Amino acid sequence: MREFFSQWLEVSVKPPARSLGTYENYQYCVKRLLPHIGNVRIDRLTPLHLTRMYNTLLAGGLSNTTVRMCHRIVRAALNKAVKWHFIAANPALAADVPQSMPSPAQALDMEKALSLLRFTESMNVYARLIISLEMLCGLRDSEVCGLRWQDFERDTGRLYIRHNICRRSLDGIDPSLYEFTWKQGRKYLILDKVKTESSCNFIILPEYVSHVIEQARAVYAQKKWSLRSAFHDFGFILCDDIGAPRSNYYVYQTVQKAVALYNADHADDPLPRIRAHDLRHTAATLLLEEHVDIKYVSRQLRHSSTVITQNLYQHVTDRMAALPARTIDNMIESNRRAGEKR
Repeated sequence: MREFFSQWLEVSVKPPARSLGTYENYQYCVKRLLPHIGNVRIDRLTPLHLTRMYNTLLAGGLSNTTVRMCHRIVRAALNKAVKWHFIAANPALAADVPQSMPSPAQALDMEKALSLLRFTESMNVYARLIISLEMLCGLRDSEVCGLRWQDFERDTGRLYIRHNICRRSLDGIDPSLYEFTWKQGRKYLILDKVKTESSCNFIILPEYVSHVIEQARAVYAQKKWSLRSAFHDFGFILCDDIGAPRSNYYVYQTVQKAVALYNADHADDPLPRIRAHDLRHTAATLLLEEHVDIKYVSRQLRHSSTVITQNLYQHVTDRMAALPARTIDNMIESNRRAGEKR
């Protein structure tokens, strides 16, 4: 299995076959699998081997989510082994897998969300940009970092999400595979393709968000004019003082700072502890609770299927399930009152 994983990663996963983020995630999981099944012959690997390994990984402190991801990677690798005629059947299909756990994600309600949005208007333009793009439009952290001016059409209000920026190692990877790389410490900020094919799409921005982007454009132009040749005109909407792109860690820090400042100013009614990604969940929840059809919410989040949206936001759609009954009750009550007046 050790030899097979090495060949599979090199041939089927390593960029340009898959994204660099996917490659690093797969390497992470394989590294944790090898101590348990690395010395097992591939044609003697059984569902029992895999089930015992998953139980051992859980007992060793890995989360259910991580172990389930390890299982998906084993299953994908062994599916390829079947195609390559190394084995006749995939033993991962019969292994016992840990149950999925409830997501730790939480969303702000409308009152809290709009209150946070108003509060960020007293902060710098990039804080407003990050909060509005994630909380009102549902962008992921890395997608916000990967936006460039060419992705924004002011006349149509369209924002094209084509890339993301992540901080990765380029060990053994050809940098020419990527349109843009920027050295940051021991790693690089890399402009890579978005998470999935369905993620590569456009959304229509609320006018509020378009206005914030225009404010960011004015700041960008001012920096460019002030620094002149010292400014790196890479065209990233979210950038530092010399024009270099920001990382998703900067997004995380900005969100945490905004929440901390808000809570200091609203000590009697603070926000819950949220992650930057929770703002994306907030965007979906706000739209669903305003009765926007789930297929349009799924389109806004750029999920590959409404089933994904339904599963992620089951708790919201369960609350919405009462809407038809309330509507019928209101109709009957209105009719009764009209009859009493007659």
